[in-house]
Amino acid sequence: RERGSGLAPLLQALGEPRPPPQLGPLLCNLSQLPEGRHGLLDRSRCSVQRLLPFTQYKDSAVHRRGIVGALRNCCFEYGESPGPSPAATLAGPSCGALPQPAAP
Repeated sequence: RERGSGLAPLLQALGEPRPPPQLGPLLCNLSQLPEGRHGLLDRSRCSVQRLLPFTQYKDSAVHRRGIVGALRNCCFEYGESPGPSPAATLAGPSCGALPQPAAP
């Protein structure tokens, strides 16, 4: 708890040429907790922007499903924290999550 939610090393692993295949499901599981959702929705970490490219990741269906699940779980974060809603965060211009899945 002193070091925060511990998402930083996991998000850094996304930058590897071949991220660990179980990283997606792990992030999905973490996003079921309020602390995990807060960490993923923290704008200063740009977590959502890091996750978006993996919604189209062709090398691992397990990884892709986990990332999509994590983003879906973040949509259920409401009334638990001050500030903009998750929908506003995900659809806002600083994130750009809305155009990504809607693209052909």
